[in-house]
Amino acid sequence: MALLGLVGIQVHWIRSTVSARESQLVQGIDNALFVVSDKLEQLERIHTLRNEPAGRQLLLRLDTLRTKRSPDRVGSVDPSRDPGGVIDGSGDDLETLVTDVVRGILAAEMQRDIRDRLDVRVLDSLINSVFLADGLPRPTAYGVFDDGDRPIPLSSDQPDHLERLLNTPYRERLFRHDLALEGYFLRVAVDDERGLIHRGVVPQLIISALFIGLIIAVFAIALRIILRQKRISDIRNDLVNNLTHELKTPISTIGLACEALADPSVPKTDQQVRTFVGMIRDENKRLGALVENVLQSAVLDSGHMVLKLVDLDMHSLVQDVIRSSNIQVSRRSGRIETDLRAEIHHVQGDRIHLTNLLYNLIDNAVKYTRQEPVIRIVTHSNDTGITLSVSDNGIGIAPSEQRKIFDRLYRVPTGNIHNTKGFGLGLSYVRTVVERHRGTIRVESVPGQGSTFHLFIPFEHVITRQAAPGRG
Repeated sequence: MALLGLVGIQVHWIRSTVSARESQLVQGIDNALFVVSDKLEQLERIHTLRNEPAGRQLLLRLDTLRTKRSPDRVGSVDPSRDPGGVIDGSGDDLETLVTDVVRGILAAEMQRDIRDRLDVRVLDSLINSVFLADGLPRPTAYGVFDDGDRPIPLSSDQPDHLERLLNTPYRERLFRHDLALEGYFLRVAVDDERGLIHRGVVPQLIISALFIGLIIAVFAIALRIILRQKRISDIRNDLVNNLTHELKTPISTIGLACEALADPSVPKTDQQVRTFVGMIRDENKRLGALVENVLQSAVLDSGHMVLKLVDLDMHSLVQDVIRSSNIQVSRRSGRIETDLRAEIHHVQGDRIHLTNLLYNLIDNAVKYTRQEPVIRIVTHSNDTGITLSVSDNGIGIAPSEQRKIFDRLYRVPTGNIHNTKGFGLGLSYVRTVVERHRGTIRVESVPGQGSTFHLFIPFEHVITRQAAPGRG
């Protein structure tokens, strides 16, 4: 909600900025047209005064008065520049002179056509200079219209923009001090007004978008981290619950067996002793496996898995693991099949970690099979390494879960069914061991049809294109 509120504020601010710039542009163009009209009228007044005899006399008289009143100018006035003795005239003479000038100007205005009063070159120069001085865009077209919006042709080369000029909001009256009833208006057209306004706010818009995008990205990352931490917390809670249950069962079994052996009232035949000792041995192995899983998890957390590399025969290693795992598989009336076809089956590897890797895969194949487990181990090699494939006839893994099964503490959800024990550490450990050997691991699985794990271990810890001689 705060993020949406911030976006709303930014949008409102940008709209306000655009609206303010629109108002500034309209006001600026209107002011510029007023200045153009005012200067054009001033130029005409000066031109009229200079062309009228009374006007020339008035200008000369005013210039003389300014000279006399100026403290910085000393000297007399040349009598030759005072025709008719205007300099020494009285105030009444000056008033009469001004009246004659005004009458002459009014008479001239009433008689002159608007086209004679406007010079296209002067008008064009005024428009360009005023708009440039005010930092406004240069008009692309201008024209003069009367009260009835009829265009006044100024020259034969004036561009035809009649439709645009009639629809433009920018206009100003010319010669607004005229006493004539008829009025004339200067209209100008400006192209791409929206573009000019928007280009002014583009940098601010980009900066705002960047900051909002940054906030959204940080929010998304934070939300993702929170959800991930929640999932990890749930998994850890599940791990603690499973670990507590798994530890209590063998401890209780060992305790009961020890009490039975120590109880003098319980008959102890050789068969019963062997049964109790077997129970203690099996549960002790189970405790050892639990501790090993926890230790493997600690090793993965610390990132200090140390490999003791030796020249290792993978076929021999597979056979050793099968012999140790046959008891577990036979309890489920299952079997382990092999097809060891690798021509080169010696690698530089850590015997303990690779052995644990195979134990984990076989253990998972047994646990996640509802029927008699059938496990098949196949090997083949090429010039860079050996591939070990472990297949089962288990429940399989859904495609959506296959990319997650190698995550630490992750277990494929089974709803409310908790008949499969484990901590979600095995496959994570398997992937870590393979990657520390510079290998790769992938899974192929179809729900209800079993899974196949393909492990590739290179002959050396660098990628080579040819196997080392003497292997096999």
